[in-house]
Amino acid sequence: MISEEKKQFRDRANRNRLALLKEKEQHGYINDGSGKRYRAGVFFVLAGENRKALEFFSWFESEFPEDIGEPVFNLYWALTEYRNGNEEQARYRLQHAMLSNLYMLPFLFGELLGLLDIWHSSNRDQADYLWEVEEYLNEPTEQEWQWIKQEYNSAPFASLRDEYINTYRALKYEYDFERRGALLRSWNQYAARFFNS
Repeated sequence: MISEEKKQFRDRANRNRLALLKEKEQHGYINDGSGKRYRAGVFFVLAGENRKALEFFSWFESEFPEDIGEPVFNLYWALTEYRNGNEEQARYRLQHAMLSNLYMLPFLFGELLGLLDIWHSSNRDQADYLWEVEEYLNEPTEQEWQWIKQEYNSAPFASLRDEYINTYRALKYEYDFERRGALLRSWNQYAARFFNS
């Protein structure tokens, strides 16, 4: 029998998804400055509805193909793929979760990072963000924490993380517009090769 809390999350997920679909139907697009597009997937996971979560994430990817996501959303997408046995896709999504907030994955397994000497492009990629979303960071199981930690400490994750940190450290101290652009292009090329290899 489904718990009352899970039922509430399922209802919230369904309402959110239907509101997004209704807006698309009425206006031809979804106008979302508040991040409402990130809620349904998270709520479906919290409701224990992994199949519906997977369907939502698939819809999200087709609806917002250029969207980089949001840290908790990216983490829950990785968990959904992992719980559905899609380990390669789970790893890919976990890498995106790591890059969306470098503090989040270590926080999950109890290794708090000090403030990194990098340019933080938004409030979502800063350490303080974790306290805003702490209630959502209890979802991974012990076994999933172990998987996250193992992946985080693997050579591919370390390489990706180091390249990101090096780039964003350089961006913090670079004020020339052209040189900042070159740094970002170099990062984007590296990331494209990494994710397409």
